Amino acid sequence: MIDIYNAKALYEAQLHACYAAVREGFPHLAIRDIVEPPHQWFDAALARQVVIHLMVTEFRWPKRRVVEMEDRSREAVNRALRTVDTRLETPRFNTHYRSIAARAHALAFLQTEEERGVA
Repeated sequence: MIDIYNAKALYEAQLHACYAAVREGFPHLAIRDIVEPPHQWFDAALARQVVIHLMVTEFRWPKRRVVEMEDRSREAVNRALRTVDTRLETPRFNTHYRSIAARAHALAFLQTEEERGVA
């Protein structure tokens, strides 16, 4: 159960939704490889950056909160945002990203609606 009035629980639910959606968008990667990308796995690093980008731009979490909760440097978060923003300029990536974002929103919605007993 997710307490939608608990910021930490809501953050974790939305983060989980982002990981699940990115995993679906990068089906060749395991969740563990997205959470902690192995050295030299550029696709896993990009997937991790997409998760961070979703949390900041789609779920509107402040960058400082993402830095704190994910134990990342400000530079790492800013780099993730810049990298994904640059990639979004290409139509194919933009389309793929939008489908991942829509799935993340749907998953987060399902989790919060279950808490309310609506789903």
